[in-house]
Amino acid sequence: MNTKILWKIEELWEQYYTPTNQTPVSIDTNYPDGVSRYHPRFHAVAQFDFMPSSQPIFSDDAGDYHGLAHCQVSTLGGKPVYLIDNHNEILYSLMEIKEATGTVYDIVHIDAHPDDALFQGIKKTNLNLKNIKEYIAETRISDFFDAVSEANVIGQIFRVCHSDSFEFFLPPDEPYILSLDIDIFGPEGDFVALQDKVRAIAQAWSRAEAVVIATSPGFIDQGFAQEIINIMTKS
Repeated sequence: MNTKILWKIEELWEQYYTPTNQTPVSIDTNYPDGVSRYHPRFHAVAQFDFMPSSQPIFSDDAGDYHGLAHCQVSTLGGKPVYLIDNHNEILYSLMEIKEATGTVYDIVHIDAHPDDALFQGIKKTNLNLKNIKEYIAETRISDFFDAVSEANVIGQIFRVCHSDSFEFFLPPDEPYILSLDIDIFGPEGDFVALQDKVRAIAQAWSRAEAVVIATSPGFIDQGFAQEIINIMTKS
């Protein structure tokens, strides 16, 4: 873990992140006793923890990877911020926000990967909090956006996954949700200059209605990811 890089990320975050005063989306009724009534992996917390899962949540040719013991949501800076491991778990967050607000939001997707693979199953058109958990299990970490493309869950996707899109990023005018994969700070995100990626994330986060952070085990050292997330969520 490079301490100097973390110091630089913190310096840039303080430079570019602008706190906002907004009324947070109310999702409290979905979490009796702090656990989602619809998807027990999701817990409402005051502060994120990074306790590892007991079972692997992702595997590739290099082996198995453990994720989070539970996905989490906390109100930070006047907005709900979700912490997930595999990025397809974002579908629960998106469904929860849609049902709480009645709004289909656009997505700003900041990631080392576009996650634009085609869904291999039969696309559902009627999704809700009662059936989203089972549907997530049918998706992959690369095709979840396409999986909901016919279900009126998300609007337009603004992908920030290439060096030019970081360098010239401006937040959309219409309300949106930030989909952030922290693996942009991993080896496969080295194509983007550090200042460009922190500036784009900070600007997108500042204006987002909600934020979802994927830790992506297997694509970035999880200790390093934790330190970066702590920088971004401490204020």
